[in-house]
Amino acid sequence: MMASSRAYWAATLLLVLIFGAGFAVGRSNAPLHGMEVTFNNASGQRIDAIQLDFGSADSQSSLQVYRIEPGQQRLLVLNHRPAMGFNVKVTYQDGQMQEFCALKGRKQQRATLTLRL
Repeated sequence: MMASSRAYWAATLLLVLIFGAGFAVGRSNAPLHGMEVTFNNASGQRIDAIQLDFGSADSQSSLQVYRIEPGQQRLLVLNHRPAMGFNVKVTYQDGQMQEFCALKGRKQQRATLTLRL
């Protein structure tokens, strides 16, 4: 009875590992229907907020992200086509702000924006 219990758990563990590996490989190779943008806080202070505004002729979207500590990153998935660009407004802990248009004309689906003062 002990041997069959071990075999059952070994088979279960093997199935979980196979499905987990399949999910990880599938996720990393799946086509995006938008963009993945990583915001990297390379400043010496906390980012209190990031506001993103993006859209097309048919729609307009706004997204806000809060509290990114120095040295940390935040990944956002945008329902927005690459190369169209989007507006970014960054508010730092001391009240300083940065505003810019990001990734206009760049067709990459995965990008990292490094934020520093």
